[in-house]
Parts: sequence; C-alpha cells; structure tokens
Amino acid sequence: MHTSFLDTGIIDLLEADPRPSFIVALTPHPPTIVYTNPAFSGYTGLLDIITAHREDNGHFWDWISGVPLDSALKGTSIVASSFAHSNIFWTRSVVHEQMVVIGANEQAPSSEPPRKVRLDVSVRGRDDSASPPRRAIPVDETMGLGNSPLPPSSARPNLAADFAAIHRAKSTPGSPPASMKQNLATPTEPVQPPQAAPRSASDLGWILSGMIPEQRPFWEVIRNVKWEATHIGPMASWPPRLEQTFNQILVDSRPIAVCWGPHYTTIYNEAFSKLCGSKHPALLGLTVEDAWPEAGHQLKEKMRAIACKQKAPEEDEWNFFIERESDVSGEPNWFEETYLKWSISPIIDSNSECVGFTHSIVDATSMRLWERRMQMLIDLGEVLVTARDVRSYWEKTIQQLGNVWPHYDIPLAILYSVEEGPDAMALAPPSCGSTKICRLAGALGVPDGHPIAPAVLSLQPGDEALSALFQKALSAHHPFLLQKQDNSLPRALLEGLQWRGFGDPCRAAVIVPIRPTKEENVMGLLLLGLNPRRPYDNDYRQYISLLSQKLTTSLASTVLLEEEARRGRNAAEEAAFDQAQLKEKLAASTREANESIQMFEAVAEFVPVGMCFGDHLGNLTFANDAWYKITGHPGPVPISNQSFLSCVKEEDRPVIISEYEKLKTVRNVEFEFRVKRLEDVDIPAPLTRNSPSFEKAGLDFHPIGDNKERHILATAEAERATDGTIIRVLTCLTDVTAHKQVAEEAVRRAQQAENLKRMTEFATVGMYDMDLDGRLLGANKVFFEMCGLPIIDPTVVVVKPWEECVWKEDYPLLKDKAERMVVEAVVQNVEVRLRTTWNAEDGAGHKVVVPRWVQATLMPVRTTEGTIASFTGCLSDVSLQRWQLEREKQRKEEAIESKRQQENFIDMTSHEMRNPLSAIIHCADAITATLTRVQELVNGEPHGDTGTAFSNGDGMSIVALREQNLDPQSEVRALVENCIDSAETIVGCAQHQKRIVDDILTMSKLDSKLLAITPITVNPIQMVQEALKMFEVEARRVDIHLSMVVDRSYRDLGIRYLDFDPSRLKQVLINLLTNALKFTKTGPTRNVSVAISASLTRPSEATSSVQFIPRSQEGDIGDCTQRDLCNRADSVFLMFEVKDTGQGLTEEEKKSLFQRFVQASSRTHVKYGGSGLGLFISRRLTELQNGAIGVASQPGVGSTFAFYIEANIPAGTSILDAEASTAAIKAAISGLQVTPSPTSSRRQHSPSTASGSTTPSSGTQRPSPITASPSSVLSPTLPPQIKGVLVVEDNLINQQITRRGLLNMGFTVDVANHGVECLDKLRRTDRFAGGCNGSAASNGGEQTFPLSIILMDIEMPIQDGLTCTRNIRELEREGKIRGGRLPIIAVSANARMEQIMEAKAAGCDDVLVKPYRMPELLEKMRIVMRTVAALEEPLCDMSTIMG
Repeated sequence: MHTSFLDTGIIDLLEADPRPSFIVALTPHPPTIVYTNPAFSGYTGLLDIITAHREDNGHFWDWISGVPLDSALKGTSIVASSFAHSNIFWTRSVVHEQMVVIGANEQAPSSEPPRKVRLDVSVRGRDDSASPPRRAIPVDETMGLGNSPLPPSSARPNLAADFAAIHRAKSTPGSPPASMKQNLATPTEPVQPPQAAPRSASDLGWILSGMIPEQRPFWEVIRNVKWEATHIGPMASWPPRLEQTFNQILVDSRPIAVCWGPHYTTIYNEAFSKLCGSKHPALLGLTVEDAWPEAGHQLKEKMRAIACKQKAPEEDEWNFFIERESDVSGEPNWFEETYLKWSISPIIDSNSECVGFTHSIVDATSMRLWERRMQMLIDLGEVLVTARDVRSYWEKTIQQLGNVWPHYDIPLAILYSVEEGPDAMALAPPSCGSTKICRLAGALGVPDGHPIAPAVLSLQPGDEALSALFQKALSAHHPFLLQKQDNSLPRALLEGLQWRGFGDPCRAAVIVPIRPTKEENVMGLLLLGLNPRRPYDNDYRQYISLLSQKLTTSLASTVLLEEEARRGRNAAEEAAFDQAQLKEKLAASTREANESIQMFEAVAEFVPVGMCFGDHLGNLTFANDAWYKITGHPGPVPISNQSFLSCVKEEDRPVIISEYEKLKTVRNVEFEFRVKRLEDVDIPAPLTRNSPSFEKAGLDFHPIGDNKERHILATAEAERATDGTIIRVLTCLTDVTAHKQVAEEAVRRAQQAENLKRMTEFATVGMYDMDLDGRLLGANKVFFEMCGLPIIDPTVVVVKPWEECVWKEDYPLLKDKAERMVVEAVVQNVEVRLRTTWNAEDGAGHKVVVPRWVQATLMPVRTTEGTIASFTGCLSDVSLQRWQLEREKQRKEEAIESKRQQENFIDMTSHEMRNPLSAIIHCADAITATLTRVQELVNGEPHGDTGTAFSNGDGMSIVALREQNLDPQSEVRALVENCIDSAETIVGCAQHQKRIVDDILTMSKLDSKLLAITPITVNPIQMVQEALKMFEVEARRVDIHLSMVVDRSYRDLGIRYLDFDPSRLKQVLINLLTNALKFTKTGPTRNVSVAISASLTRPSEATSSVQFIPRSQEGDIGDCTQRDLCNRADSVFLMFEVKDTGQGLTEEEKKSLFQRFVQASSRTHVKYGGSGLGLFISRRLTELQNGAIGVASQPGVGSTFAFYIEANIPAGTSILDAEASTAAIKAAISGLQVTPSPTSSRRQHSPSTASGSTTPSSGTQRPSPITASPSSVLSPTLPPQIKGVLVVEDNLINQQITRRGLLNMGFTVDVANHGVECLDKLRRTDRFAGGCNGSAASNGGEQTFPLSIILMDIEMPIQDGLTCTRNIRELEREGKIRGGRLPIIAVSANARMEQIMEAKAAGCDDVLVKPYRMPELLEKMRIVMRTVAALEEPLCDMSTIMG
C-alpha cells in the first residue's frame, strides 16, 4: 500500500471533508472544542450556536457528552448517533472513548451505527501546502457547555439553507441533495435511526475505509505502471492533491477515473477497470484522447469548458461497448452493450486552480434495457389482443417482433405452430415417435429456403434442422437456453443468416414453448436469438420469462375468444335438439349414473389408495381392494359396528373414533393410525385379490402378513344432505409406512452427518473441500491452523489456500496432481510445504523450526451428471517424518564424512606411529652394536667382528671410529656418546608416540562425553613454569629461546591461587608449545614466549591480539562441576598467549585450523608430521572450561595462539591447603638436591631373579644425562632415608626395566608379581612387626629387606594393587607395621582424575602415570618420602611429649 495512504489520519480526512465538523474532548470535564475543519469556517453562525446559553443548547451538549435523551434509554449507555438541532442534522462518532467527532449534514443520516476509529493526529508525510492548516479554537473553561449570550432569533443566520446551498455546490452530479429543512426533526429531539433518510450519494463521510484485501492485486497493477514515462511522472513526485484524490477513489466502490494535468492523464480505480475490459491496464497513464479515441476529444473539450468557466459538474450518458473475451474457444472477442451515466467534476487546488477532473461513472444499463424491453412487451401485448383466432395470432406475433425497434433484442426469430391432424399420421407413424408437426408461421433474419426454417417440420428423431430441439420443447414448461459454448445451438444451421440488430451472429438462443395453459399441449414454438452484445443474465432471463408469459396469456385469450365464437355458432344448433332429446338425455343420464357407479367401483379396484363408503358410526357399505390390503381386514362388506377397528393398534382406536365424531361438525378430517401385525390380529387372513394398477404404479404395499407395523394416513369427508345431516362418509387410506421410514432414515442420516461433522472438527488431520479452481468450499479447524489462515466462512469469503499457503516451488507439483486427478479420476497424493512453520524440540532440548510438510490427499467428487466439479481430501502433517528423514540423511552424510576423516586419521596415525617405531628399532640396533663394540674393547679385542656399522643422529659409525685409529679409551668414549644419542632419540620418539596416544584417548573421551573437568586450587604461574620446564631440554637442543611473561593485569588483581583443572590447561599449553617449537626450529629467528594475563570480564577480539574461533555446535560435554563453577560470581578469566617466530600461516591455512583430523595444509604433515588433533582438542578443552581459543598469524613473521578459560577465586581453606602442599613439595625438593661432581663412581651390579633383591655395589658411575635440568641435578646417590624399594608389577618387562633403573641409581630393589606376593614379601621386611614370623631371628639370622617405599601397579592378576594397598593400611591400623606410615606410590596407565582419586582413597600417597622416565620416578619417590615424613613428625613429637 502507498505510504501516503497508510499515513492518512483523521485530521486529513476532516480537512478534506466538505461537511462542517469539529472535535470535542470529553476529558478533562467540561467537554471542550479542540478542533474545527475548514468547512466549519464557511458557516458564520455555527460557532455561536454550539456555544450558546445552556438553556438553548443544553440538550445538544448533553447528547455530545453521551447522556441519553430518550426516556426509554435513560439509565443505560445507549446514545443516539444522530441529533437534530437548529434545523441541522448532527452526527456523533466516539474515538477512543475520549474524543467525539461531530459533523453537520444536509439531511438525516443513515441508520448505520457510528464506527470507532483511531484518532491519529500526527500526520506523517503530508504536505502542509496542499491543504489549509489545522486550527484549534481556544475555548475558555466556562465556555465548555456554552455560556455565551445567544443572539436573537432574527439575527441568526439561516444555517440550513446556507449549508444546503454550499453543500449542493460541492456535491457529486447526478445525486442532488435534499433540503435540510425537509428532513429536520424537532430542535431538541434525537433523530431515530429507523426513520432516518438514507445518506445522499454526495455525502462521502469523513471516515476513510481501510483497503480491503481484494484491492491489493489492483494496487500491485498500479505500482507496476511505468509512471515515469507518463506526463505525471513517477508516483514519488505526485502532488499531494493528486495523492489525496487518488487515495479517495482507490477505496471507492464506484467506477471513478481521474484526468490529471494539462495532458489529462488517466488514472482510475478498480471498479473503473472493469469497464475498461481487455484494455485494462494499458489505459493507465494515457491521455484521455489516447485512452478513448472515439470520445476523448469530446471529453477534453467538456473539461476545458468546466475549467475555464468554473462550471458546476456536467453529466451525460453514453451507449458504450465493452470488449469481452469470448467464452468459446477460437472465436473473436465480443462487445457488451452498456449504458453509462457519467459526470465530470473539477479538482481545485489550494490556489483555486483546476488541476484535474474526476470522471465518475454510474452503470445505467439495466435501467435502459429494462425500459426498452418493457416497451417492447407493452407494444406486443397491445397488438396481440386484437387477434381473433390462432392463425391471426401467429401473424401478428411475427409481425410485431419484426416491428420492434431497435432490433438489438430480436436479431433472429423463427415461429412455428404445432398441429396434429390427419396429415401428421402420414408423415409420422405412431411407432416412430411424436405425431405432431410444426408449420412455419414466420421468421425474421432468415432468408428463404434456409435449412434452419423449413415450411413443415416433422418432430422425428432422425429429421434434421430443429426437430430434436422442438421435440424436447414439447415437454418443457419454460423457455430453455441453447448456446454455442456447449454445442446445444448447432453452428451449422447459423451459417448464411441475415442477422438483425448489430449484425453480429448470436452466441445463444432460447426456445419458448407457447401453450394456453400449463395443462394444455404446446400450440407454438418460438426460436428467439439472443442479443449478441448482452450476456444472458438474470435481467435477460426475466425478460424472456415475461415474453413467454405475454405470449402464453395472449394465446389463451385468443383461444378462449375463438372457442366462445365457435360456441356461439353451435348454441343455436344445439338449442333445436335440446327439447327433442330431453327425455332421451334423462334416460341416458340415468344410464350414465349407473355406469358411473360401476365404473367408479371398477376404477376403485385399480386405484392404489384404500377407499371405502359408510356412515359416521363405522358401518361400511363399500371398500376397494387397496383398503383390504392396507387394513388387513378379511372382508367382505358390509362391515358393521366398527369391526374394522380390530385391525388397528389398540392405542390408536380412540383417535379414529374421535375423528369420526368430528365429522358431525366439520366437513373432513385427517388423522393417522397404525395397523396391527398379523400375529396380533385375531381374524382370518385378508383377501388375496390383486390389482394390476398397483404393479403399474410401481407400488409395494408390503402385505400385513410381512410382520411389519404399518402407518396409515386417513382422510374422511362427509357428504351431507340439504338439511346438514350426514348421508355417507368417504374414507381414503394411504400407506405412509415408506414415508415414515424415509423420514426416520433422513433423521438418522442427519444425525450421522452431524456426528461426521463433529468427528471432522475433532480430527487431527486437516480436512477440506475445494472446487477445481482451488476455491475453498469447506474445511475443519485443523486445516485452517495448518495453513495459517483465519477461520472464515468460505461461502462468504473467497479463499484459495493453495495459492496463498503452499510454497511457490511446490505449487506446480500440487497443481499437476490436481490435473491428473481430474483426467484419471483417481485419488492423488502429494507432499508439499506450507508457508507455516513446524516447531518442536529434539532430544537435546534444542528448538527445531522448519517449514511444515503435509501430505495432501486429493479425492475427486462427481456431480449427479457424473462430472468432476470438486474434490475433497485431507492434510496429514508429516513434518516430523520429513525432519527425521532429513536428519537421518544429514547424519548419514556426517557418518560418511566422519568415516572418511577417521580413515585419513588412521592412515596419518599409522604413519606417525610407524616412523618413531622405525627410529626406535634403528637406535636400539645401534645401541646393541655400540655396546658390543665396547664389550670387545673391554675384553681386549680391538679388531672384533663388526659386520654392521650403526650410528645415530650426528654420531660417527663404528667403522668410521675404527678407521681413525683412536686409542681404546677415546673410542670407548665416542661409542658411549653415540649410545647416549641413540637413547635420547628413543626417548624423543617414545614421547612423540605418547602425545599421539594421549590425543587419541582425549578425542575418544570427548566423543564419548566422558571427559571431566575437575577444578582444584592451583598456582597458575607455577603451572605454566612446569609446562615450560618440560620443553627446556628440547628448546636448548634446537637453540630456541623459551621465555614466560606475566602481564601487569595479572599482578594488579593480586592472583596467587585459582580454582581450575590444571591437567586440561597444561594439555592445551603442551599442544601449543609443541607446535610452536616444531614450526620455529627451522627459522632464522627462534623465539617462543608464553604470556599470562587475567581479567574480570570475558576477553574479546577488541581486547586481544587474536581472532577467537566461534564456539563449536557439538554442545557442552563437560560435567556438572564445571557448569556450577561457571555460574559463580567470583569468576576470573585467565588469558594465555603462545607466540613464536616461525613460518606463519596464510588466511587459507588459518581457515583449516581447529578442525578434527585437519592440518593447515597437506605439506604440513609431510614436513612436520602430526595427527591433526592437537588444535581441535585444545579448542574443545578451552570451550569445556567456558573459554575460547584463537589465532593471529602472518606468513614469514610468526604466529600467536591465544586462549582463555574461566577460573574462580578459591576459598580461604583451599588456599591454605594449597600453600601447605606447595611448601612441603619445595622443602622435599630443596632438601634432596645436591651438586653433581665432575666424576662419580660407577656401581656395578650382578643380575638377580625377579623374586630376589639387589643392592648397589661399589665402582664408578657416570652422571646420567637424562637427570640434568637447568635448575638442579638430582644425585643418583641413595639418600639415607630411602633404604629399599619394593616394585609390585605383573608385566615382567616393565618389572625388569624398573628394577634395573633403580639399581643403576643405587637403590636396593625387590619385586613382586601381584598383591598376594607383595603382602608375603612385606612380612619378610624390616617394617613388619606382626609376630615371630616376621623377625630376623626366625629366619635363621638372614638379613631382612630394608623396605622404605612401595611402587604399586593397579591392574594385576590374583590381587590388584588397590586391594593390596587397603590390606597394607589395615595392617598399619592393627599395629603390624613399624616405623609409621609406609609410603605407597600407585603406578598405572589409568590417567583419569576419577581413577587417580580412587587410588588415593584406597590409601596410595600419590600416583605416577605410565609411561614415565626414571628421573620423574626418582623425584616422585623423594617428594612422597618427604611428604610422609613431614606428616609423621608431629606424631613423633606428640609421642615424645606423651612419653
């Protein structure tokens, strides 16, 4: 809709309203006038009248204020909508219950109640120059109810005459207003709506109706016109006056056009477009001369005359022909005869200049045609009354039809008289059909000899011309239509005719059967061609019907007149015979009476109605066969004393007796009764007489012996003598059992239909009924809800739901199915989408909003003629099935993609696992060869067999060393260095494999939603330092500067400890540091730094140097602990940045990051290796901790990977526990650190069995290269507090390696294969004090094992490690373990936090996760020993004090 139309408010309407109007504000009290329109100022005395004294206009203001003036309405809120005051009719309309709009009218308004409208005083998009400015009359508070003095009556202006005169000047031509004075009521009496005169056509009202939905397509046509190519330009530049005028005619139901500007450009409304026929919309934007070539010049001259002389609107009437599309395929369009009454009114702008004209149209076609046709019928009637016989009647009929002027309604007429005589038998044998013939009485528009009108026409089936149609007309009682459209009017017979009137061939004709009365046969047939330029509408049908009546009544008069004349001639002849034959007639009458009685009795036997004669006392003298069959009475007559009542149901007998009693006072009675069943009747079986007339009539009486209760309708009539006494009674019985059954069946079917309707309303599917054009004929509530349509009555509002509610992409499919349904006449099914949405929730609680899918069933419905005119069906909502199908398809595609990625991942992982394995094998072979050569040198075999030369890294091969002719000591030193390099390579490969395995396990936990976030109280800086410490050796080896930076924001917050999961955070840091070192070690500048910062608000891209990756759609898989921490108010966001100076990333490579099994580019895996899981896992781990990760990189400069997590400030007790634990660990480490000496003794040991113990032996020992660190070197010398280590391990390889490593570090080692063996060996140690079996004396003086700590594997046969630990702790509580708490370290590959906590709950002091290195084991052992000793010291002090 155009913007100016939508923004039009009440003030705009009142500004343009020619009626004087003003607005009264009801609040605050008293009522006050706040606005008057420009038309109000044209009446000088109106303001004085409405503001006069209370006693003069008190009733007027009471009516305005809403006080009922009618005594019958007092006490209610009903107020009349009209009021007569000071010879003017006033109308009242309430707006928002606070404003009242009062308008003055020249005559009494219509009875239509006032409508509430929205008072929009803010007029938007309005040009102030286009209309006079608004005005508000400032009224004093005391002036609200009118307190100003009232001028004398002689000085008051004659407002009624003044207003009527001015208003007539502004009225639309063709509807002159009535005088106000003729419609005035008493000055203080409200106008009663029922007696109010209808509003004049010139009174347009001040309320602007909203645009109805049916006008919107026409508005689209208006918008699609290229106005910029016309003289008035684009719509955006239209003058306000043109916009206002166009908006007014757009919502007007009358045909109105606007001719605007000096070129008289045409614009019109939708009603006018219907008069344009096929020329619409091409006429829009044309000049009046181009639009109407035949009358454009005349209209233009009239407009110029009106504009120059400022004349009143001019009216005229035209005979106009509208081009219509032909309803017959292949024929040209036809022109419709129309009579239009038009008027031209000037459009005056604010400068009093004529800027255009409104051209309003009133269709006067019906009136003109009615006048013409009625005049024709009157003339025809006047001529036909002069006919004295039937022959002259036909002549005068065809003569008068030919004299009708104009010939428009009689383009063709053929009149035949229908006769039956001796010659008819010769022309038409009785066996061949009708014996009637038609003789041509006259024809109009038919040349001589034309086959359509032969002189004599036999009504036989095989004859040509109009025989078949005329034969059908013989049995018709009304005119019937023949059309070319349905081929009922033969086209071949219409060729060569001389068409009268317009000269156009007729598209239809009617055959009018002419008979004097309805009971008589047809005496004439009139074939009348219809006006080719008028449709056969109701007016035309009524005209033909009146013509038929006129011909029928005139013929009846002529026949009666001819019959009377014939009777007059025969009266004289008959009078001569009357007297001579009087006696003979009397005898004949007597004979006829007797014959009539006999005939009546004979006929009565064949009549399918039970008839009997008798008196009112029930004595019957005659009864026909039908009476016996109906009643079941055995007979015969006479029947006395009402014995027939024995056949009647006992309940109905009083009814029959009372009805016969009524015959004493009335002439006839009618009543019903029931006849007994056969088993209830105590009389012999009825007579078995049959009447052939029953079979001919097609009646079945169902004899009473059929055990059916019969319902009888009886009518009794009394024949009385002249004195009023009853001579006899005639009773007729009709069997209405079938009617009763039909009525009951109808009631049952009606109830069934009601039940079906109720079932339809409560059905869960949409049910509908439509015609073939898609118009809705009926539907249930579910159908409207599915389609998103308001529930309306389809018989009142035209609704085509398929076009409005089905997706455009699916509508052709639905339309094709409907066409196939009509062609194939079978039910069709189709699935389409509706414009409404289907809302649901999936299993994860996510809201699903998708287009609604329905399965539409189309079932054809046939009419009584067997044609398909409509179809019915139902809509089944299949949105859920469709959504599930689409979801399954998506899951299938995702599964296929996941399988492909997993296959790529397996290939990549296999490659990454095999490469280190190959290196490990080569390095192991190199170590074996090197040690073999060392053994040869030690044994004095300088030239031993070394068939294979191995080397590792940059070390020299054995052959190369031999070729240098080094002394044995130098060669041994070089071989040892090569062996160390090979061992370090093996360690690096093992760590690489460990990272891959860790990534795979983490990915598996993420996919299985088993990964738990367990926050503990940790020092973030210490955690970062531990992560950096893991990479110090590797960084120093490849010459990379590794540093850490603590941001000022971290220190400003005073953070020491926070609650978060350090293992998951360290895992992300390790992944990022691993990548940073991997991509930096080949660059010219090798710097890697880790920065840590903190913030109380969530970091964003504006506060950081990276672009964060959006959160993944796989949902939160963390446990409830982390989600609870995220909701706390003491949150702190930790930010970590890992910056390197590596090769950097391009924009395309950055898009591939953080995805599962995906690396930056294909060459990344080839050059650097990796599984493509590290960054994806890092992303998920940060998201699990309510954080995010991002990257910023430039090719050739370096990359910065940053992430943040949400942590929480711990409680005071948690901080104290963390500080105590940290202090204990630092004290343990600082107390056990020693400075390494340049040389150390090497201890040699002798191997022992798996069940025996081993002690260190004297000898030299070299420094272990794997124990060196930048801060300290842990000495392998056995500290005094660690005496022996018990290794509990079921895997012999791990058992042997661990024992050997501990022996190399100088510990006494014993091993056990499972928990039971561990407990057994515990009893033979120095820590067991359980009895005599545990003492040294009991063992024959054998030295006991000095046990200090136990390394306990968890997964073992016979007895697992946790059970063994619980047993040891139970022994401690029983006092069987001396020396305090026995330290136990759980050693397992189970790395989940729950498993670690379970081990500690079982009694383990700490947990060491496989795989591990020997320095890590040594450090863990010392920390546990120190921690246990620190816990035992207070107990010892307490025991000393107590002692």
